[in-house]
Amino acid sequence: NNCEYCMAAHSFIADKMSKVPTEVTDAIRGGKQIPDAKLAALSKLTRSLVVNRGNVSQDEIYQFLEAGYGEERVLGIIAGIAVKTMSNYSNHITNPEVDEAFAGRVWKK
Repeated sequence: NNCEYCMAAHSFIADKMSKVPTEVTDAIRGGKQIPDAKLAALSKLTRSLVVNRGNVSQDEIYQFLEAGYGEERVLGIIAGIAVKTMSNYSNHITNPEVDEAFAGRVWKK
């Protein structure tokens, strides 16, 4: 949702909590090829859910499940999108400066 603060903060947190290499989060941030097939499937479904406002095809769900995820993960993605959307919208209104802790993950529109 083009939230500069959220992109920096969420990228920093993802780097620390997910134990996913920074190269992967950089690929996700930049819309580039993700080297890990399972993570690529997660990103693909997440982006489709956001762009299509939840109206994804059964084939997209099937591809996600075939990548090794359980059905419960689909609802987890939707919950994550809901939380991040509220964060994005709140930060669009308040327009906070990026905290020093997140400065290394700054992103500009």
